[in-house]
Amino acid sequence: MKRKLFIAAVAAVALAACEEKINEQTVSADEMVELKISIPSAVTKVSEKNEPGTPAAVHSLQVFLFDEEGNLETSDIQEKESLVLPCVPGKKKVVAIVNAPELSGVTSLTSLTSMTSKLSDNTIESMVMEGSVDIEVTANTSVTIPVSRLAAKVVLRTVINSFELLTHQQMEFQVTAVYLVNVAGEKTYMTDDMPELWYNKMKNEEDEQAPNFICDKLTSQIIIPYNGTYTADKYYYCYPNPTTKDSSEEVWSERYTRLVVEALLGGEKLYYPITIPNVTKNTAYEISLKVTRPGSDSPDVPVSGHVAEFKIQVQDWITGELIEEII
Repeated sequence: MKRKLFIAAVAAVALAACEEKINEQTVSADEMVELKISIPSAVTKVSEKNEPGTPAAVHSLQVFLFDEEGNLETSDIQEKESLVLPCVPGKKKVVAIVNAPELSGVTSLTSLTSMTSKLSDNTIESMVMEGSVDIEVTANTSVTIPVSRLAAKVVLRTVINSFELLTHQQMEFQVTAVYLVNVAGEKTYMTDDMPELWYNKMKNEEDEQAPNFICDKLTSQIIIPYNGTYTADKYYYCYPNPTTKDSSEEVWSERYTRLVVEALLGGEKLYYPITIPNVTKNTAYEISLKVTRPGSDSPDVPVSGHVAEFKIQVQDWITGELIEEII
C-alpha cells in the first residue's frame, strides 16, 4: 500500500513539473517578433565647432525591454547605434542607455532606476545618455528612442574688465582659474533623486577622483587690461542638481552649483561665483561676466550686482533653442 502511495506521489510531482514547463513555454518561437531599436542620428552631431571632443558620439548602446508590469523581458548591449531584440508581443517600455558602463543585475524597471550613473563615467569624448519609449509590439517593427545627455554643459564665454574706480582700473587684473563648485557627482537613471556624491563642495577641492572637466587651472597668464575682454570659451560639464533651495552656511549641505572665476587684483586673490540654479540634464548654460568691483573672499559666496554683472543664457543642448536668460 505504501509503495502504491509513493508511486502516486512521484507521478503527481512529475505531472506538476511537466505542466509548469508547458506554462513557461506558452509562446513558441514562431510567435516571437523582432524589435529593432535605434537612436536618432542627430544625437551624434557635435553641438559646436569649438567644443572640445565629441560629447554626442555613440560608443555603446544598452537596451532594456520591460513588460507591462515592469519586469525585464530581455536586454542587449552593442557598440553601435542600433540593435535587434526578440520579444513576446504586447505592451513594452524600452529603455536605452548610451555610453555607460555595462549595467548588470537589472531585473525590473525599478531596479534600473535605482542604479546611479557616476559623473566620472563621462568623458568629453563619450557622454552618458538615456531615453525611453512606450510601445505596443504586435509584429516585427522598428522604434527610434530619443536620448539625451545626463550631464549639463556650462560655458564661460567672456570676462570683461570694467572696474568703476580708478584705483582698480590701474591694478593688474589676472584670471587664474575657472571651475565649478557644488557639483553633483552622480545621477539615478531615468529619475532625479538627490545625489549622495558631490565634488568641489564650497571650494575647489582639487580632488584627484573628480573629473577634470569641472576645473581649469589656467597655465598661461590671462591678464585683462581695463576695458579689455577675455574671450574664454571654456567648457565644463556637471550632473543635474535637483536642490530647490540654496544655502550660505559654512557647514556643507546641498546647495546650488556655481561657476567660479578666480582672479588676482593687484596680487590679492578674489572670487566671482556665479550661481546656476536648478541645473538640469542636457542643458547648456552660457555665461558672460563683467567685473566692476573686487569680488568675494569665498568661492561659494555669490557676488552682488554692484560687484559684477553677468548673463546666463540657458539653452537646449541639442537644438540650441533659448530656454531662458538669467541676468
